[in-house]
Amino acid sequence: MTKRQKLELRASEIRKRLTELAGIEELTDEHRQEIDTLRTEYADVETKIQASTIADDEPERRAVGDGIDDGEGKELEKLRDKVELRHYVEAAVEKRAVAGAAAEFNQHLGIGAHRFPLEILAPMEDRATTDTDAGPTRPRRWLDRLFADTAASRVGVTMESVEPGIASYPMTTAGPSAAQRGRTEAIADAAWTIGVSELKPTRNGVRVVYSSEDALRNPGLEDALRRDMRMALTEGIDRAIFLGDAGANEDTGDIAGFTTASIAEVTLKQADKVLADKVLGAFVGLVDGVYAGSLADLRVVPAVGAYQLWASTMLVGAASSDSDGPESTHVSETSITGMLRANGLDIGMARGGIETATAAGDFGAFIGLGRGIEGAAVCPVWADAMMIVDPYTGAAKGETALTLSYHWNFAFVRAANFRRLKFVA
Repeated sequence: MTKRQKLELRASEIRKRLTELAGIEELTDEHRQEIDTLRTEYADVETKIQASTIADDEPERRAVGDGIDDGEGKELEKLRDKVELRHYVEAAVEKRAVAGAAAEFNQHLGIGAHRFPLEILAPMEDRATTDTDAGPTRPRRWLDRLFADTAASRVGVTMESVEPGIASYPMTTAGPSAAQRGRTEAIADAAWTIGVSELKPTRNGVRVVYSSEDALRNPGLEDALRRDMRMALTEGIDRAIFLGDAGANEDTGDIAGFTTASIAEVTLKQADKVLADKVLGAFVGLVDGVYAGSLADLRVVPAVGAYQLWASTMLVGAASSDSDGPESTHVSETSITGMLRANGLDIGMARGGIETATAAGDFGAFIGLGRGIEGAAVCPVWADAMMIVDPYTGAAKGETALTLSYHWNFAFVRAANFRRLKFVA
């Protein structure tokens, strides 16, 4: 039974019950209360039915990777299996729109016939049936899978695919708070305001040069190109989220990342960076009872330098007696990372390319405070891209350049959910 059918059934049940109540000659207070409740519910159900009707009348633009539970979704899955990267490469070489299954695939995604769907780079995965009423599903958005193992995802950045236009992310910046009042005390007024982070697309790209010999002798070129371009796209965005993109020529192209954005810092002195209690204390200080209720709420991505330091700094415990007597002793030994893990803080994933040293001024780790972190930092990637093939520049050497141009952006919508650890003198 569809959601709309369930709503219509509930509306019928409400009408039937209201008719029964209308036939009662002497209504009690309970009857009147039930009538008011049913009328309110009926109005809400009618509104939802109308919204469902409007949605059915509009062309559906299904988010890539959403659950597939109808005929159109199944058709999209069939088309995806037929479409290959070479269809878009050939169209780009011939300076034409894609045709056949590729054109239908683009149309289903709401992408122009001259554009390249980033969905093509997403790794294939097994389809699963969730229940007897559902068809094959891919339960997560394709961009989540694409970024599943990135450091940015681990620290709590929300990755998502967006349609053409400006990506808007509102957040409440001020609101009311509850306070106990006496019988005659008035409730104080409170301002309720919102702020909006609007992200415009900034361009990034992946460029691959391969020879005509490679194309002819390598039957796996299709899969290799998909894999390499997907890896390059993922790594490039993940790196820029941490380092920013101040190297872009135009100021509007700059990305303020973890190392360059205005987010709060926790510091660790050089003399303290190998002392277990000081390292633990730096992280414990981030438990504020608001964004982090315990060490388990901290999502930590250490820089390589800090991870290597803490993983190789061994802590030796004092000898102690056991039940066999004072002559039987043991020595407990662990690293700082092991000690942190024993206290509920796992820093097991380092991000290369951020920092390799631990000198004063270097960053040691980046932390997401996990409570309410969904959407606190966002990385939208615009779903359609451009595939450009250039067989001319390197024609004398038999080379073809394949360029994937795509757009993305990054912002801290609520920076209070994030911190960075810095080593100081």
